[in-house]
Amino acid sequence: MFVPLKPGQQFVPIAKFRPSMRGFDCEVIVLETAVPTTTRDGQMIYNFLVADRSASILMNVWGDDGRYIRNGDIIRIEGAEAKLFKGFLQLTTARFGKLRRVGEDTMEFKEHPNISELQWVTEQESKAMKAELQDVQH
Repeated sequence: MFVPLKPGQQFVPIAKFRPSMRGFDCEVIVLETAVPTTTRDGQMIYNFLVADRSASILMNVWGDDGRYIRNGDIIRIEGAEAKLFKGFLQLTTARFGKLRRVGEDTMEFKEHPNISELQWVTEQESKAMKAELQDVQH
């Protein structure tokens, strides 16, 4: 199943994701499916390890859309977001984002680096760490 790109549509590779990026498009293959979790208010969150040619990342899908995603599915996301959760980067769909299955099992990908395994710090935290390091060195 081949789904053509919209005119002018470009995908952002996972390796270029940064915290708080919003409204970008990407295409990923599902490598692993985790057991879904339920929020306190009863919403289901489905978790997946996904990858493209540049890297891999954890992806969260809220609601029923996640129920139908399987390992090997190639998913096109329009209106994606990269968010920090407990200091680690994750991919999710924005409120008005669209998830679409565009194929299966036929996509080159890199499992490493997994950018969800990298700990991200804010600029403020980075400055505080540098200040601490300078204090220790003097």
